[in-house]
Parts: sequence; structure tokens; C-alpha cells
Amino acid sequence: MLVLMCFGVGLEEASAIAPPQDSIRNITDTLRTLLLKEAGTSTETFKTHQVSVQQDLLLESLIKNIRGTRDYLKAGIDTVGINNEIKDLRVKYNIAIDGILTNKGSTQTERNLTSSYKLLHELLSRAQKRDQQAIQIKNKLVTYRNTFDSLNSDPRLYILSKDSAEFMGYLQQLVVAATEVHPIETTLTQGLKNVQLSKMRADLLVYQLQSALEQIDQFERQLSANTFRKEVSYLHEPPINSRPFQDIVTESWKKGKLILSFYLRNNAALLGVILLLLVFAIVFLRSLKNKVRNGHIPKEDQKKYLVLKMPVVSAWIVVLSIFQFIFPNPPFIFSAIIWVSTAVCLTILFGSYITRYWMVFWVGMCLLFILACADNLLLQASRTERWIMLLLAVAGAAWGLIFLFKGRREVLREKAIIYFIIYLVVIECLSVPANIYGRYNLAKALMTSGFISVIVAITFLWTVRLINEALTLASDIFEIPERRLFFINFDVVGKKAPSFLYVFLVIGWFILFARNFYAFKLVTAPILDFLFQQRTLGSYNFSFFNLLAFFGILILSSVVSRIVSFFASDGPSAKDENKPGLGSWLLLIRIAIIVMGVLLAFAATGIPLDRVMIVLGALGVGVGFGLQTIVHNLVSGVILAFEKPVNVGDLVEVKGKTGTIKNVGFRSSVLESVDGAQVTIPNGDLLNDHLINWSKNNALRRNEIVVGVGYDTDLKTAEKLLLTLMQEHPQVVKLPAPLVFVNSFDESAIQLQLYFWTMGIRTPKAVKSQLIMSIQQVFKENGITIPYPQSDLHIFNNLPPEK
Repeated sequence: MLVLMCFGVGLEEASAIAPPQDSIRNITDTLRTLLLKEAGTSTETFKTHQVSVQQDLLLESLIKNIRGTRDYLKAGIDTVGINNEIKDLRVKYNIAIDGILTNKGSTQTERNLTSSYKLLHELLSRAQKRDQQAIQIKNKLVTYRNTFDSLNSDPRLYILSKDSAEFMGYLQQLVVAATEVHPIETTLTQGLKNVQLSKMRADLLVYQLQSALEQIDQFERQLSANTFRKEVSYLHEPPINSRPFQDIVTESWKKGKLILSFYLRNNAALLGVILLLLVFAIVFLRSLKNKVRNGHIPKEDQKKYLVLKMPVVSAWIVVLSIFQFIFPNPPFIFSAIIWVSTAVCLTILFGSYITRYWMVFWVGMCLLFILACADNLLLQASRTERWIMLLLAVAGAAWGLIFLFKGRREVLREKAIIYFIIYLVVIECLSVPANIYGRYNLAKALMTSGFISVIVAITFLWTVRLINEALTLASDIFEIPERRLFFINFDVVGKKAPSFLYVFLVIGWFILFARNFYAFKLVTAPILDFLFQQRTLGSYNFSFFNLLAFFGILILSSVVSRIVSFFASDGPSAKDENKPGLGSWLLLIRIAIIVMGVLLAFAATGIPLDRVMIVLGALGVGVGFGLQTIVHNLVSGVILAFEKPVNVGDLVEVKGKTGTIKNVGFRSSVLESVDGAQVTIPNGDLLNDHLINWSKNNALRRNEIVVGVGYDTDLKTAEKLLLTLMQEHPQVVKLPAPLVFVNSFDESAIQLQLYFWTMGIRTPKAVKSQLIMSIQQVFKENGITIPYPQSDLHIFNNLPPEK
């Protein structure tokens, strides 16, 4: 601005004085020089201001990064926890490889290899998680370090102002930043070193675990190939190499305890499911027992039902026997706990129920079974254990033979047990020579599987018996579905366990038997690999297991939806109209099951749900135009489910049809007419038509009877008699009270009107019929006549008399 003013003054003077041309040129050059100098100064000032702003932003970002790094270093790094767990995993790794890679005995054992494989697999999973945690921490620290170095090395940060005041202010900011940078930089460097060290330890442990798993798999294959070959010395020969028996017991206990703790922790959700099922079974059986005590079944017949003896024990046997198969690949110690507990419960239940002779057999078999399970928990071979195995096999075979040849089969309640005793004798007899001649793994597998198969088979037989007893009682007692039993209609369920349960238990028994042999793993492993192998189709990865899971979940959700409707629906032989109304909530439950099934099915395949919704939305727009009626009925079904103008079991009148609602479906509802016909009515018609529901207000209905009495009748006496009849009838409600009115004088009688209220939908006709018969009887006894219609005929003769 000053230059421009000077320039303006110079021009005015030049124009006023009019100096020579050379003077004007000199002035112009001077002014140009001043302008260029001023432009350079302004540009430099602008750049200085821009640099100052950028320096402030850089310092702010640097300090923010420093503070973020400091907060993360305080809260995010847990190298101590990683190192401690890696150290703990290494201790457990040493326990897992004991007897396989270290402290080897004379031979590898199938039990030790199987147990160690499961334990090492769990340790590998935990070590990989810690390794991933270390990688995440390292990547985070490297990100902070790179950001810090990038900001710290920015050249704009080191441009200094020529103005001394600005320079001193900026210098103070640098001092503050440097004060925070130095300790964080040191801590960050140390943190990177620590996490790198932790990652190296985790990587080393992961490598060792993977290597141990590969070696165990190789040992198992070799062991399977040499199943029938001699593995150890003959029983009468001195052992080639043996570890002290006490050490074997100690190390086996350590492995078993670790495997059990890991398995319980990983399957806590399934244990919760078992607990809920157990609670439901106990509630159900106790309800049965209370009903029986209230006189639904004669006392002499109650004793023959074993399921009522101890509801908690019976529930434990049924639930654990059937639902033990929901646990994936359980370790032997976990399965043994289930088998032993169910066997003990069955022993308690047998008290004073089976004969003393067969009770002795069962108790002896249970003791041998528990000893066999305890022996199977020993993971390394020893001469002491081989003698124990021989004694157990001989005792089992002898015990079975005694009761086969001297058994009182006529008092045996489950005749099929004889076949399993024969099976036990054969298996144990095969185990004895295998043990004597050095086939240790084969002998142990035969000895253990023999006892396990017999105990499990007997438990399964009595489980089915308990289920059949419970269903028989429920069908006879729970004629009406009750709310606390989730509205299950036992008249629909039946009195016996379904046939597929028998097939399921037979297959389950075979799996439990075959799982004791490595050949079972050799057969199932290729199938599992084929199912779980990832395949690529375009940009989508899938496996056959995902596809099977997709269709399986859809089918299962559809089946569950139908089962809910089937069990809770009213059967054609319902005996009481006052059924509690589960009603249209069934439709909501079925819709929820179907929707959850569809979402879970797509989630199982790995397809993103947002893409699914886009496809479904596009299909919905196109299909909606052609299926407007169906969509209307579907929406009407949802409205019926929420508003509930009708419930399943209600007596309704719609479109001139009267009947009982048997089912409220997605698109239509089923009405059973009074003449027995099944009428399907679209849900839209139920909403749009004038619907009459005769079941509302607790099915309280007013009824009327008209009766005529003679003109000579004492009306007060007649009224009293009629009121007494209605009040004493058991199906006439007390409130509202029955009434009698004198209605009119007819040609031959005085008309009396009777009003009374009844509960129920179809009871009024029966009550009315009974009251009419009672009225006729009481009138006859009290001399009250019900006159016939009569007329007086008067004949007038107006003809004149004859002359």
C-alpha cells in the first residue's frame, strides 16, 4: 500500500513539474524495483504464515500420536500375560508328550496317543490365539511407530522463523513435544522388543505343537497297521522296558484332568442345554407323579411304573443317555462320567423293583465296569496294568457265564439283556489271549469296549422303557395340554417312543463301541475331510458341509415348526372344550422358528446377509405383483397372530360355517365343522368376514326354556320348583343366577320362561335336555299339569224350527 501511495505521488509530481524524459524513466525504474521487492516480501510472509500453520498441525498430530501411543502402551500391551500363558502352555505341552516323545515305555498305546492328540490340539488352538494376539499388538505398535517417524521426519517441522518472537514461541513448543517424545520413544522401542520376543516364543511353541501332532498321527497309523501283531512281551516273560506304575498313574491323572477341564470350558453352552433339558424332564415327571398321587391311577397300579419312583433320577438317566450325543468328539473321561453316573442312577432306581438275583448281577457288572473305566484312564502300558486287565476280562466273562447258565430268565424284565451278556462273554474271552500274547492295545480295547457296550446297552433299554412309561401315563393323565408343560398334547404324541428313537440308540451304541478302535477314525477321517474341504466357485468359497448345513437347518426349522404345531394342536379326540388357549401364538412361534432357520442357514454357508436381503427384496417386488392374494393372506395370518380374534380350539361361525378352529397357519386356517368336515378358510376371509366367536368370555352362554302350566296352577310353587331345579343342576352356573318369568297367557296355558347360564360350548343342549326331563318329572310329582293345546268349539244353530 505504501508503494502504491509513493507511486501515485510520483506521478502527480511528474505531471505537475513535467521533468525531462530521463527523469521520468528513472522514477519508473525505481518504482518497479520497489514493487518487486514488496511482492517478494509479501510472498515470503505468506509462506512463513503457511509453514507456521502446518507446523502447528504437525505438532498437534505428533502430540496426539504420542498420547495415543502412551495410552495403548499402558492398556493394550499384555506381553506379561502372553509370556505367562505360553509358559503355562509349555508346561502342559510337556505333560501331553509324556510317554510319547518323552519317558517312553516299551510301546505306544492307543489311549495315550488319542488323549495326547486331543490335548495337544487344544494347546495348539490356545497358542495360535496368543500368537495372533502378539501379531496384533506388534502391528499396532509398528503403526504408531511409523506414524511417529513420519511426523518426526517431516522437513516442514524444522523450518525456523526469522522473527525472533515467533522463533522463541515455536522453540518452546518443540521443547514440550521433545519432553513427551523421548520417554514414549524408549517405551515404544522396548514394547516392540518385548512383543517380538513373545511372538517368537509363541511361534516356537506352535511349531513344536504342530510337529508333535504330526508325529502322533504317524504313530497312530503305525499302531493301526500293527493291530494284530505282538507289541509287548508275553505276559509270562519279563518286560522289555517298563515305567513305574505310580508314575503312570500320576501322569495319566494329570492328562485326564487337563483334557476334562478344557472340554468342559469349551462346551459350556451345551452343558447349559443339558441342564435345561434336565429341568424340563424333572418338572414333567414330578407333574406326572403329583397327578398320580391325586388319584388318577389306582394305588395298586402305581407301583409298576418305575419312572415315578424317583423323578430326578429317572430324568437324569433319560436326558444323559439320549443327549450325550450332542457333545462333539468327547474325551473318554467325560463319557465315562456320564456312563458311570447313569449306571449309578439306574442302580438306585432298581432297588426293590427287580429281583434280588438280577440286582446282584447288575451291581457286580457295574463294579467291573467302573474298574474297567478306571483302567482305561491309564495311558501307558505296564506289567501291573496287564495283570489288572487280565483279571477284569476273566471276571467279566465268568460273571456273564454264571448268569447265562444259571440265570432266572423268567423274572428278567428286559429279555434283550441276555444277548448283551453273550456279547460281553465273547468280547472278554477274546481279550484274554490277546493280552497274554502281547497284543496290548487290542486286548485293552476289547476289554474296555465289552464292559462299556453292555452297560450302555442296558441303560438304553431301560431309557426306552422309562420313556414309554412316561408317555403312557401322560396320555392317560394329561387329557388337556397344560401351560407348564408347554402345551404338549400327549394324546397326539402317543403312548410309546417313536420308532426312530430305537434306530438312533442302536446307531449311538455302535458308535460308542467303535470309537474305542483307531479304525473308526481311519474310516471317518476321509469322510470329514471331504465334507469340510474348502472349494472355490468363482469368488465364493464353500464346502459340502456348509451346503449340507444350509439344507439341514432349513429342513430342521421346518420340522421343528411342524412339531410345535402338531404337539400343541388339539387332536380329533379331544375330550374337553375348556382347553387353555395357546391359540394364534403358535403362528408367531412358527414364523420365528422359520425366520431364525433361514438366517442361520445363510450364516452357515458364509453368504453375507446384506446380499441375501438385496436378492430377497428384488424377488419380493417381482413376485408380489403375481401373488397379491397369497401375500394378503400371509399378512392376515400375522395380524391374526397378534390380534388373536380366534384361538386354536375356539368355536366360531364364519361364512355360514360353524365349527372349531383346529389350526392357524401361515396362509390359511383349518376349521372342523360340526358335521366333522375339515374346511380350509383363507386368513383374509377370517379378517374380512363377520366372524362370530362363541368361545369368548370363558364360553359363558345364556339359555332359555319355555314351559306352559295350567290356569289352575299355583305360579309361586311352580316358580320355586323351577328355580330349585336350575340351581341344583351341576352345569348351571350360580352367577348370573337363573331366573323364571311369567311370560304370557296363551290359549290353553300360562307360559313360563326359564333363563340360565352354562359354561362350555356344546353343553347347553345336554343341560337343556336334562332340565326338560327334570321339569316333567317334578311337575308330575307335584300335580302340576302341562296342558295340551285345546279349543272350545261352539255351534250356533240359527235355522227356524220346522213347521
